[in-house]
Amino acid sequence: MPEESVSICSNLEFNKKNVKIFSVKHLIIISIIIYPFYLFISNAIEQHATRVAGITRMNPYGMIEEGRSLLKEGDLVVRLNRDPSSRFIKCFNHKDKNYSHSGIVLFEQGYPYVYHIIDGEENPDQKMRKDSLNHFCNPRKNIAFGIYRYNMSAGEIGKLKDIVHEWYAKGLQFDSAFSLASDDRMYCSEMISKALMAATGKRILIEPVELTMVEASFLTIHTHLPLAYTNHLRILPIDALYVNPFCRLIKKYDY
Repeated sequence: MPEESVSICSNLEFNKKNVKIFSVKHLIIISIIIYPFYLFISNAIEQHATRVAGITRMNPYGMIEEGRSLLKEGDLVVRLNRDPSSRFIKCFNHKDKNYSHSGIVLFEQGYPYVYHIIDGEENPDQKMRKDSLNHFCNPRKNIAFGIYRYNMSAGEIGKLKDIVHEWYAKGLQFDSAFSLASDDRMYCSEMISKALMAATGKRILIEPVELTMVEASFLTIHTHLPLAYTNHLRILPIDALYVNPFCRLIKKYDY
């Protein structure tokens, strides 16, 4: 190769190296200059967001207080418990998996109570309960709740009250077999569905769903019911109570 060509090639290689070194040095310098400004701006944005959140976000007990002011006779209240079993229960919802338990609101001397049926540590005797909204939505045990309202007449709501009060007086118990065939024991969504059906003369009819094989297997593991039984079981999931034409959302709260 001629000397002139070698010299040109050498110069090109030298210039490329210089360009690379120059570029890297400048990138480092630019980064050193810009990075503190980036941290400052990011910190300012984060602090602003925190201040806004502190101003606009209501504390859980404030949410419950506001929710109580919105309640009307016959309202549906649903919640999501912190207990791991609630994560399991909400998986049986087919359309909305936000909640794992439900209750119906009835007023007594101007004060709203949530009537519901549950088992476990919260309710050892497994009888129907009536609790204040504060207790039902206790932030120490729950992470969210929602209020929904059915399209019901005053006469239908009156019948609903009579039905629920009768079941409460009888000490209606939780149905650990999750059978829709019996009325002497019920689970939470079953109780509400059957009360609505009776109060409205079947105008409000919540349709049960069939379990898939996977759901039946999960239910068997969780409840120890035989798979041969759960595989043919039809249940009323929580979301069926409010994802229907008869019900509308009033407000959701996430703690």
